Amino acid sequence: MDSQRRFSVQTRLFLLITLFTWVLTCTFFALQYTRERDYKTNLLNDRLQRVNGLVLDRLAGGDSVTPAFIDSLSHMAGDSVRLSLIDFNGNVVYDSGEKPKEIGNHRDRPEFQEALKYGHGFTRRRLSSTSKREFFYSATRGKTLVARSALPYNHSLAAMLQADPVQSYAIVVVALILTIMAWFATHSISRVVKKLRDFANEAEFGDISKYDSSSFPDDELGDISRHIVNLYKILQSTTNERDRNLREAMYEQRDKERIKHQLTNNISHEIKTPVHVIQACLETIENNDLDDDTRHALLDKAYQNVKRLTSLLSDLSVITRISDAPDQIQLAPVDVTSVIKRVADDMKVFPPSQQMRIHINVPDGVEINGNQSLIESIFRNLFTNAFNYSGGRDVTVELTDETSDYYTFTFADNGIGVPPEHLSRIFERFYRVDTGRSRALGGTGLGLSIVKNAVLFHKGKISVENQYNGGLKFTFTLHK
Repeated sequence: MDSQRRFSVQTRLFLLITLFTWVLTCTFFALQYTRERDYKTNLLNDRLQRVNGLVLDRLAGGDSVTPAFIDSLSHMAGDSVRLSLIDFNGNVVYDSGEKPKEIGNHRDRPEFQEALKYGHGFTRRRLSSTSKREFFYSATRGKTLVARSALPYNHSLAAMLQADPVQSYAIVVVALILTIMAWFATHSISRVVKKLRDFANEAEFGDISKYDSSSFPDDELGDISRHIVNLYKILQSTTNERDRNLREAMYEQRDKERIKHQLTNNISHEIKTPVHVIQACLETIENNDLDDDTRHALLDKAYQNVKRLTSLLSDLSVITRISDAPDQIQLAPVDVTSVIKRVADDMKVFPPSQQMRIHINVPDGVEINGNQSLIESIFRNLFTNAFNYSGGRDVTVELTDETSDYYTFTFADNGIGVPPEHLSRIFERFYRVDTGRSRALGGTGLGLSIVKNAVLFHKGKISVENQYNGGLKFTFTLHK
């Protein structure tokens, strides 16, 4: 724990609630005490006001104030009452306890001033200047005099005017109960806060995907805590997913860069050979006096290498277009059956020694949403690969399966197949099983790579295998 943090959350919250509770209790106690004391004071003042009223009524009737009458007033007041009659100038004309001549002017007495001004007044506790005793005074104004009655402020009167102690004890007990409840409440909150703190520590230094949030209490605070934990789990999962995607993107980018670097080197190597041959042929023709047959042979050789170079650049254009700008390739309905038949017809231009028997088991009306040029490149490269390298006499194109989303095709020949060690690399760019034979036949090494990328562009998959009875079989899907 931080050394500067002197109190826990529970302690600070408990002290705050306790302080608020007791301040509220003391305030309520003071208000209740004052209200009850004023209520009892008013009751006593009302009683003495009635006494004063009886005195003024007796005087108005022409009767005098006698000791017997004062005794009757004392019984009414509840204690021995002292009666004074004061004129409006403050002079005491009668006092039941002292001689009037020995009493000073009462013009400055609060109860006298209030009686003159409002008709009645009282003073809760004041020391008498003549008797040197404390009294409760109550004064009432008559027509010519102010009647003032007074009760000695003794222990019994003080007790009568005090607030009820039972209520005070009840208020204190309630405050204690609230304090205890505050401790339990803050303790419960503190438990949740500690659990959240433990969760935060664990989240800072480790994986919280398996954190058990069931230990939180089954209440609103527990629900909030569980929501916090779940939100953090979602955040961590999203962050991990983002980091994983970034790593995959980095790996993919590095792989693309590696492939591009490799492709650049391969392209440079593949282009150099026909360019050098063309250059050598042209230089020989230009610098030597050759007969017509030799010149024609050199020109034919240069032309064949130009064709090879043109084919290579065309294939590179297809590969680049699929890899780098797939979003720019236009899609439209493509009749796959018509494409297969058209490509098969084009294969008839091969010399009779290279021509093969083509068997097409694809019904009419097989249509997908794709790019016609790429669909044609799939079948054209498969046909060309089989015609040039299979060594067989038969090629079969067949629609083997159809789902709501895909067509499945097979392309098979009855040739010599491919050695198993080469089978896994057959779709790599510029990869050749027989390098010398491929170049002799004008192959670019990109045909099957174009096939694979075109299939992938149409959201399909492709695989290749040697057939048990000889030859290769390609199986691939095309999305409808």
